[in-house]
Amino acid sequence: MPIVKANRFPMNIVSESISMTQVKLTITLLPDEVRPYLEKAAKHISEHVEVPGFRKGKATYEAVAGNVGEMRVLEEAIEPMVRITLVEAVKQENISSVGMPSVDVEKMVPGNEFVYTATLSLMPEVKKLAQYKKLSIEAKPTAASDKDVEKALKDLTRMQTKEARALAGHTVTDRDLAVIDLQMTKDLVPVEGGQGKGWRVYMNEDFYLSELKEGLVGMKEGDEKTIAVTFPKDHYQKHLAGQKVACAVRLSEVYILDTPAIDEVFAKSLGMESVQKLREQIASNIEEENKTEEGARQERAMLERLADKSAYSEIPDSMVESELDKMMNELEHNVTRQGATFEDYLGSIKKTADDLRKEMQGDALIRVKVGLVLRTIAKEEGVTVDEKELDEEIEKQVKFFDASDERQKQVQSPEYRDHLAYRLRNKKVVDLLRAAMVK
Repeated sequence: MPIVKANRFPMNIVSESISMTQVKLTITLLPDEVRPYLEKAAKHISEHVEVPGFRKGKATYEAVAGNVGEMRVLEEAIEPMVRITLVEAVKQENISSVGMPSVDVEKMVPGNEFVYTATLSLMPEVKKLAQYKKLSIEAKPTAASDKDVEKALKDLTRMQTKEARALAGHTVTDRDLAVIDLQMTKDLVPVEGGQGKGWRVYMNEDFYLSELKEGLVGMKEGDEKTIAVTFPKDHYQKHLAGQKVACAVRLSEVYILDTPAIDEVFAKSLGMESVQKLREQIASNIEEENKTEEGARQERAMLERLADKSAYSEIPDSMVESELDKMMNELEHNVTRQGATFEDYLGSIKKTADDLRKEMQGDALIRVKVGLVLRTIAKEEGVTVDEKELDEEIEKQVKFFDASDERQKQVQSPEYRDHLAYRLRNKKVVDLLRAAMVK
């Protein structure tokens, strides 16, 4: 049996619970309540339409309505009237909703009352919050290991390595760069993705097909050879993992690599006074990166654990779908930022957008639950963001853009201010959780 509640002041609102996750509001505005919106709509129309006897933007409601029709003015007034009155109705009914409401106009006749309905998805509740003060996450060390430093040094020398084309007759050694044309087959059938020209094999570095690299030693430019290799058991292509493949190789070019020694001259070429100082700087940089990654790992672990161990009221499908939309937009943005198109990305992973949405559904639900947990903890712990904090943060961000930059206006908009308040509040909650849970 639906629960119906009527409220006559300051506007007529009938609230009907239509499910565990949705409520329907029927809102009636009397002619006197509609009139201010009609006058604003008429003024807006008069700024763009010639009304005889009046300058643009100065015509009266009656003159505009007589010129374009009362229904045209009413149609212009609907969007701001619904937007403003619905916000007020939601506050008046003390409804906590999520997502965009579904709005339908029920009665729209000039000079009469205006009636519309709005169906809203209710914000789900955390019925039982996990006891975060009794849960713990183990912190991992962030100091740079000697192995990490050596790898970074090797990467630096690789960047400084010079390549010189080998003389005719030079045979490949374990210190050269071999450029090959490759045709992979398994049981005489070409391996997908295993054909290509100009593959560069650095003989002094690890290569996932070690037998192929070993088979190149002693070859000369122009030589051809078939080398039997076995793919690693943990290879990402499951149908090739642990399988033997024939590699038909043609050695097209050989380069001798001139790699600098890790000495004082090398250190000074990078702006460091000694090798020791270079090692210390590399270790410091690695540690900072490790701290950033560890902080992100701790945050994920804390929030996912709390999300998993808390209990919730029914979560609307629309809320999960909205989160999925955000995740898909984030992924597409990251792909295009790297210079690719989203269609090419989908092709490379052999999936459709619908396939991805299905795969991400579980993660989207977790993100929704995390948001509910953060909201609940903020409320219980009294975590807030005051206007001064928002002003200071917005002032910092405004300085990054010129006054003519549209992004400066976006940063100063009320919508962005609300978004920033949400982010800053969540950051405070995460800091609170980190202090309580990370051991």
